[in-house]
Amino acid sequence: MYKIAIVEDQTIIRAGLYAVLTQEPQFNVVSQSNNPIDLFRQTWLIPPDLVLLDMIMPKMNGVEAMEEIKKRWHGAKILIYTSKNTEESISDAFQAGADGYLLKSSTTEELISAVKNVLMGHYHVSDAILPKIMNRYLRVEKMRSTNHLHNILTTRERELLKLITEGYKNKEIADSLCISLKTVETHRTNLMKKLNVHNVAELISVAGEIGITQSDKRQFQAISYSYQLAD
Repeated sequence: MYKIAIVEDQTIIRAGLYAVLTQEPQFNVVSQSNNPIDLFRQTWLIPPDLVLLDMIMPKMNGVEAMEEIKKRWHGAKILIYTSKNTEESISDAFQAGADGYLLKSSTTEELISAVKNVLMGHYHVSDAILPKIMNRYLRVEKMRSTNHLHNILTTRERELLKLITEGYKNKEIADSLCISLKTVETHRTNLMKKLNVHNVAELISVAGEIGITQSDKRQFQAISYSYQLAD
């Protein structure tokens, strides 16, 4: 049987969790605590297999409690059961070692399913928070991509890219940077290869992603069009 510890400060919810979980023959609720401190004060010859924990707790918050659980009982799984559904709280939970994140609005069927999934070594999240997880993931990936694009450019290439977005032609760029026209053309070719673009319009678009851009959309369009004519 799997040993489960419930940490929940609201008596009614704690009792409800106990009633639901004990209906499953493979679950054994070995502890009920109203705060994490009481959980750690108990004598544990064998640690619980899973701790069901709220993010908002008295005496010790959910993140601190998770860090302590993972420190004391390396193999214990943690399933967050909470009403807190902000992107920050979800991210904090998984960074602290959570194996699942379940909202209190979930059904009893989902609760049982979540506990089983986590005990089997799988991550589990409520369907309601999946969009928030995806949104945060996409923002982080975009930030990483932007930092990568910025880092692979040399100082000279960034200068050249800025002048391109400002509408300068190759000859004007050469004069501005005191370099030859051939050098400008070489830098421009290298820029396109590094940024994986095929024309100046795409080059200016990528420049915007890494913070080298003009804010006026009409100016952007005019610059792109003039370069297309020049090409």
